[in-house]
Amino acid sequence: MRRAWLALTLLFCTTLALAAPPTPLLWKAQGEAGTVYLLGAFHLLKAEDYPLHPRVEMAYAEADRLVFEIDPAEMTSPDLVATLQKLAKFDDGRTLRGVISAENAEKLKTFMGGSEAAMASSDAFKPWYIGMNLVVGRMAMFGLDPKLGLDQHFMQRAAADGKPSGGLETALEQMTALDGAPLAEQEQMLAEAFAPAAEMRQRIFAMHDLWRSGDDAGLVALIHRDMAEKTPQMYLRLNRDRNLRWLPQVEAMLQRRQTVLVIVGAMHLIGEEGLVHLLRERGVRVERVDAEAPVRLKAL
Repeated sequence: MRRAWLALTLLFCTTLALAAPPTPLLWKAQGEAGTVYLLGAFHLLKAEDYPLHPRVEMAYAEADRLVFEIDPAEMTSPDLVATLQKLAKFDDGRTLRGVISAENAEKLKTFMGGSEAAMASSDAFKPWYIGMNLVVGRMAMFGLDPKLGLDQHFMQRAAADGKPSGGLETALEQMTALDGAPLAEQEQMLAEAFAPAAEMRQRIFAMHDLWRSGDDAGLVALIHRDMAEKTPQMYLRLNRDRNLRWLPQVEAMLQRRQTVLVIVGAMHLIGEEGLVHLLRERGVRVERVDAEAPVRLKAL
């Protein structure tokens, strides 16, 4: 009986630990007129990552409007895939195998099951596009679902609740940041997608765990520094340059009498080039929302 009781107690405690919502990467910026909540997202999540922390629900309940990296209306546009694939294809006669090393070309062929037909169909695309799709595909194999990503979750909720939403950039602008990176860095991105499954799984879930625990310093160390060292131009284009383009838009939100919830990838909020630091440099009061403080939600 004593052993059974101990086992039940351990099971109960483990269940509680798994059920605990992620500690949010959530900041509150206060302007003279408006308020902006900044929420750091993980773009692919699991069902177990829900429900969300009450502080996140509070920010959503208070928000008059939601803003994402890309306007949800564009995300559902039937022309989006065709537009992005056009950008992702070579238009000057080059091929994927013509711009990457023979070693990486062979690894890609092996990854695709040795299929020459699959390689031939991939030849039209640039390295960043193939690399991005391989990484997302492997994340999905590990149980992470883009449909459950934090941004997708709130896009669907905002639509259902009739809350207006918008975007900080177009999908084409976002992908152009990748497309303009040097080919050598695009190839590096592609090569990293060939990592052994156990190694990639460990790295992805290390990021996921840091996000779940709200560890911004840990994410900076793992993502920013690694990416800045291996692919410095891609890092600047994807992170710093886009943050600087978004900054005036967030400042403009603070000038209007409204509460806005801005949901972007966590990497855009943290570190010295993140929106939180950039806003503080402009004199904006930005405070991390205390996940331990009691929450009183207002009705929607």
